[in-house]
Amino acid sequence: MRLKSLRVFGLVAFAAAALQGQTYWSTDSSLDCTGTDGQATITIPGGGTGYVCYQGGTFVWLAAGGPTGGTWTTYLRTSAPASNPMAVDYQFYDPSGNQLSIDSISGTGGTVTSANEVTIPLSTNQPLQTTLLGATSTASSNYNTTTTGSVWVTFLCPDAGTCELADAQLVYSALPTIPWSLSVPLAYDYDFNSQFSGVGIDNNGSNRVSIVVNNQDFSLTTPSAFLVQVFDGNGTLAASGMTPAINPVPVDSTTGNPYGQGGTYGALLSCASGCPITSPLPSGPFKVLIDGGGIEASTEMLQIDGTSATTVAMAYDVSSGVTATGALTKQNSKAAAMRKVRALAAAQRAARRLAGQ
Repeated sequence: MRLKSLRVFGLVAFAAAALQGQTYWSTDSSLDCTGTDGQATITIPGGGTGYVCYQGGTFVWLAAGGPTGGTWTTYLRTSAPASNPMAVDYQFYDPSGNQLSIDSISGTGGTVTSANEVTIPLSTNQPLQTTLLGATSTASSNYNTTTTGSVWVTFLCPDAGTCELADAQLVYSALPTIPWSLSVPLAYDYDFNSQFSGVGIDNNGSNRVSIVVNNQDFSLTTPSAFLVQVFDGNGTLAASGMTPAINPVPVDSTTGNPYGQGGTYGALLSCASGCPITSPLPSGPFKVLIDGGGIEASTEMLQIDGTSATTVAMAYDVSSGVTATGALTKQNSKAAAMRKVRALAAAQRAARRLAGQ
């Protein structure tokens, strides 16, 4: 399970007070959480035992702060469905997979919270925006250093249906300094795979492609590099390269359970040095294949066209000559149980925070 500090931040008192008169948990000890990551037993605010379904996922890239005094800002947006209240837990990690203290503002109060985790209860139909200002360590300089990393999201719900309806979105923007606003979907814990692909155009000028790889694997204890291949308009391999070695999800040496988050790598697809591809790219649309060689990951691909930018749809993929159905079935089933162990600890910690423990 995730082994995390039980440090209680100032937000807990607010969260526990806000939950009076609403419940994001159930009193049914036989709660059916089919279709979610699982069920957790929690101590509810004011004492007593509650039960929640939980669902988790990762935003593989955040960007906040910058050399011009706040160039990038990341917004995390979610809302409780019409069916029931819920709680949302955000945990922040740097590109190496270490916990990262972020200064953030949740809701409309304007209060800045400095923490590596933020837990917020939401009443039925309540929307929430959490704004990430930058690393706490850069606050004294007006966040003048760009902070990057990943966000792990966990929803706590009173039933499976509420968790299945829960969703979140990450938007990062550099407006007005850079005229881009990028929207990123949540990569749920059942969305891991070892190969992903997308289509882009990169002419080393007005059109550029960037990629992000978040190592989600916990079968190995050493960092892993990911193969990046580019196929031209005829399907012919035109260029290939490797990412740097990316840290895996850490595993507790005593219990053998995964905890925390793996590392994240983000860069332009191609450049003279320091990018996965250093050789010329084909003209026109090309396919990018990111291959972990059996190492599970979540990925992201960005298409930049002059003054606009968008997130590219990434599809599951498999190696040439491999039966797609068999490969995906094996890949997606081998770590399913361990994912639930990792997510369970996150759900339980979020519940402890909300209960004021």
